[in-house]
Amino acid sequence: MATVTSGQNWFASCRLVFEYSVRSVFIRKASWAGTLAFAACLAILFPFSFGTELIQKAEIRHGAFWAINEFVVALTVGRLFTTEAESGILEMMLAAGLSRSAILFGKILFVVLYLLSVQLPLLAVWIVFYNVPNAALFSVLPTIFPLLLLFNLGTGTIGALLACVTARSTGRDLLMPLLFYPLQLSVLLAAVSLATYTDPAVVMLAGTQGSSWWTLLTGVPVVFLALGVLLSQALFQE
Repeated sequence: MATVTSGQNWFASCRLVFEYSVRSVFIRKASWAGTLAFAACLAILFPFSFGTELIQKAEIRHGAFWAINEFVVALTVGRLFTTEAESGILEMMLAAGLSRSAILFGKILFVVLYLLSVQLPLLAVWIVFYNVPNAALFSVLPTIFPLLLLFNLGTGTIGALLACVTARSTGRDLLMPLLFYPLQLSVLLAAVSLATYTDPAVVMLAGTQGSSWWTLLTGVPVVFLALGVLLSQALFQE
């Protein structure tokens, strides 16, 4: 009975953190709109950087889409605990006795869905400005949503842990990107590879098989979520 009650309290704490994060987005509408505008500007500028001929190559087209996603994830993860830390909400949650792992998991779940809400309209912008062929579009769409979810979960989890680790560090704005990008590079590479595999414009893509990339995309969130739960007490120690 005690285990059931403890589990219910954990889920209640996780839901509380998630609901607060969602309400904060509605209060700060400019935050979501600003992130979407930033993503849209990148999507528009990338074709000018590569040129219209090169952007028609499937590898470049898909790589650019996921590179834009990478910038959006880095921007969002960088703000992950900033608002709570500045307003004292995080300290209030910790003082209220909420489970530290529940706080971490609730924030990760929020970031995954928050990023998805930005990425879906970004997908439409990408289709228009990159002149994605119908054949490629119909081939990519069935896999793009699970790819986005796993990409968000993997990078969001890594970013959440690093946000906690570097929260009190001197030069956090420099330290966090240095730690973040190498850790999640495999997730970005897996997403690009799997998206490229599904495009009929690519005759052959040498290298690791698609099943290995799916395993990597699934494994990274599991590993870092496990680390987050195990280290949650130490992460919020300060």
